[in-house]
Amino acid sequence: MTTVQDDSRFPTEDNDDSTYFQRRAEWHEGRAKVAEDSSTRSLHLRFARLYAARAMS
Repeated sequence: MTTVQDDSRFPTEDNDDSTYFQRRAEWHEGRAKVAEDSSTRSLHLRFARLYAARAMS
């Protein structure tokens, strides 16, 4: 099954990349909290860390 991620749900108010990446990190953290299995949870947490690190750079 292929899923398409709708990036329009993550608008940036001021076109600031760090804001965008922080929002993405928060979204993945939220998805990790509701994940039904450990592999999905782990994957979302990994993406959350990557986006958070990107927001800091």
